[in-house]
Amino acid sequence: MMRVGSALCCGGVAWQRAAMRRPWDSVIWWELRRIPFNILMLVAGALSGAAIVLIGSHFALPGEDIIEPLLMFFGAIAYGVFANLAYTLGWITELLWSWGDTERTEAMRPRIFWVGVAFSVTLTLLPALLVPLIWIIFGFQHV
Repeated sequence: MMRVGSALCCGGVAWQRAAMRRPWDSVIWWELRRIPFNILMLVAGALSGAAIVLIGSHFALPGEDIIEPLLMFFGAIAYGVFANLAYTLGWITELLWSWGDTERTEAMRPRIFWVGVAFSVTLTLLPALLVPLIWIIFGFQHV
């Protein structure tokens, strides 16, 4: 009789431990994808920066910068920090939506991740799209 009771007890403890690890599984899942996210953001940011400098330089007077290099450098760092803070909202909101039971949100996690990545990369590439558009609107003219 004791054996049955202790088996139930131990089974219950194992279930509780698994339930307590569950939210951390979600956090780890998101954090393992932070590095690929940052690499994609770096590539998108470099493309946007190149578009701003290359095409935008046609609007500046000779010898002038289209944007202050120091401002661009610190702006990129600030953008990266805020992008990572927004990325952290992925696992925070998952924990909130699931009330800690991330088994309920596990199936949606990859889709939410890729929607967030697509939004972030699109937002980062927006200057690379707008600067050429402005150049086209002004008829490819140098200012």
